[in-house]
Amino acid sequence: MKRTSHHEKKKAPKFPYLSEPSKMECYTFDLDIDKSGCASRCQYGQNNICYVIGNRFRENAPSRKAKKERNWKLANSKSFVRILTAQIRLTKKRIFRFFQSGDFFSLEFFRKVMKVCENLPKIDFWIPTSRDDILNQFLSEGGVIPENTTLRLSAPIPNMPFNEGIIQFYSKWENITFSETTTDPSLATCHASLVEGSSCGDCEDCFKPTHKKTVYAIHGKANINNFKKYEELS
Repeated sequence: MKRTSHHEKKKAPKFPYLSEPSKMECYTFDLDIDKSGCASRCQYGQNNICYVIGNRFRENAPSRKAKKERNWKLANSKSFVRILTAQIRLTKKRIFRFFQSGDFFSLEFFRKVMKVCENLPKIDFWIPTSRDDILNQFLSEGGVIPENTTLRLSAPIPNMPFNEGIIQFYSKWENITFSETTTDPSLATCHASLVEGSSCGDCEDCFKPTHKKTVYAIHGKANINNFKKYEELS
């Protein structure tokens, strides 16, 4: 049997910028939550309720940190659209998610992501985001969200529904949808968030603009405990 020499180079990963979550049947493009700003911007991050913060063991793994660093450099480069379009096409998957961790950090980056989605019309994209400010800039300048792209705005306050006025404001755009969180299992519409360790299976509701609102149960022991502390301070 041939032994591998420590001098031999490691085989380069097939998808150096993409991640494959255990819960979903798709690949994702992720960013560091601190560098992209979402950790400090939303109440989930500020109060350690964010599921990414609750999974620091995985997020701090050297390979995971290295990938997010590569992704950050790519997101800020002129090659982002070309390289990511090619990477996603090679996955041969029908669906793709942006931001298992991280978020949009600038209008320029928002435009880049929309261009990637536009380049791949046969793939359905799901993009959860809290950056309604960047979205509004994009729309005000006449930007168009591709038909194959579902933007899901995240409610900024844990366990609190969206203001109906906000939902009404965005109603003219069919592929702008919403997500909320709850501590009441009877209100949750995402089955994967109700059972610890559960997977999405063949559910693709988050990728469909017909599902205008998804309600996720706040889950994970660390997140639930941090939410209780958040409630006590509120």
